[in-house]
Amino acid sequence: GEKREYSKMVEENNELLLQLISDILDLSKIEAGTFDFKIRDLDVNTLCGDVQRSMKLRVKPGVELLFEPTLPSCVIVSDPNRLHQVVANFVNNAIKFTTTGYIRIGYDQPDAKHLRIYVSDTGIGIAPEACEKIFDRFIKLNSFVQDTGLGLSISKSIIEQLGGTIGVDSELGKGSTFWFILPVV
Repeated sequence: GEKREYSKMVEENNELLLQLISDILDLSKIEAGTFDFKIRDLDVNTLCGDVQRSMKLRVKPGVELLFEPTLPSCVIVSDPNRLHQVVANFVNNAIKFTTTGYIRIGYDQPDAKHLRIYVSDTGIGIAPEACEKIFDRFIKLNSFVQDTGLGLSISKSIIEQLGGTIGVDSELGKGSTFWFILPVV
């Protein structure tokens, strides 16, 4: 009944608040430079495969979450947990805005010195003016979706501290590709 609805609402809001608090703490630590990065060898296939496995149950019915390794093995030196956080964040965003088709995790090498990891979707897409602001703080892609509006901002801070760049390519109605590029040498 009404009581149960209400307590469910309280519970969801509590979760959102906890997430917001942890996001703000994360962001302030990253910006203060007191964030501990644990840099080591990591296999990009393992990283992307882990995200795919851990999130495939969350996609909407009729949507496939895919990952096909580009190379048999691809090892870089970075922080596996933080990169997992960023890729998972990209997938999480894609899940919210994709009701049909697929979400694809992938990677490629723009050149010998860089690796690009991306998440592409066949979702609703993002307007060009929104693409410019999307990594700013507290920008919510959509006011109907529960989200602290900090995930992409944190992702940007993480990637920049790891010496990389982050971005999005999107077309309204056609889907989006969120990506980051890291130096691998």
